[in-house]
Amino acid sequence: MDHRIEARIAALETELSSLKRAVASDKDTGPVTSDRRGMVKLLAASAVGAVTGAALLGAQPAAAADGQPVNQGEINEFASPTFMTCTGDTALIVNSLISFGIQADGNKANALFTGTGDPPVGLGAVIGELYVDAAGDWWGSVTNDPTTAVWRKLAGPSTAGQLHVLPAPVRVYDSRPGELPATEPKVQTQVNVARTIDTTLSASGVPQSAAAVLITLTVVGPASAGFASAWPSGAFPGTSTINFAPGQNIATTTTVGCGPLGTIQILSNSVLDFLVDVIGFYQ
Repeated sequence: MDHRIEARIAALETELSSLKRAVASDKDTGPVTSDRRGMVKLLAASAVGAVTGAALLGAQPAAAADGQPVNQGEINEFASPTFMTCTGDTALIVNSLISFGIQADGNKANALFTGTGDPPVGLGAVIGELYVDAAGDWWGSVTNDPTTAVWRKLAGPSTAGQLHVLPAPVRVYDSRPGELPATEPKVQTQVNVARTIDTTLSASGVPQSAAAVLITLTVVGPASAGFASAWPSGAFPGTSTINFAPGQNIATTTTVGCGPLGTIQILSNSVLDFLVDVIGFYQ
């Protein structure tokens, strides 16, 4: 029962007892007695009504119980007060005095922020504002500035996502015959001919949907000075990932975008062996 109804019932019962005693002492006073008896009946009816009202409210008290819908401006649960209000420019303000401000759950997603409008870069904001623009980019404000706040892009179609670091680097390719893993081809490179490397092999943990991989590319025994390049897919972009001298064994760590199904391309302008170790992936 709601604590306010309990307090009201107690007050009515106290007043009812007082009036009953007054009626008993003045029972021969005529009209006054009649008036007091009428008041007793009225208060008794009020008390019954209050009790009945409390019973009818049952699972829907004015201050919602744990697990029940929360009413704006009311205490959700005595042990964990939560207030829901609104202002002229904010549709809903949730203020919890104990723990989470908002906890969301749903069959499809935990929450939905509707993407709309242009990026908020150059607009004023307060720390903690989140915004999703029409392009699907997520933005967060990291400064308080009513004119031009600092916005950071958190995620979006053009971002690689979160870096997942493997428990230990995994070798997914080694061109040298007799060396693990046994993935083919086990031959040196051909000059300016790309080789497709599957970074999901050797139980690396890299998913085929990975946006990019963090790798160490090692060059072994190049026949001449030159370079090797790593890129996601398609035609050679004309870039260099590592440079080397004749016969030099050298390694570099780099991030490479993934092509279809977690693959990358490796090319060299010199005949050589090479190794690919995966350190982590972005998704």
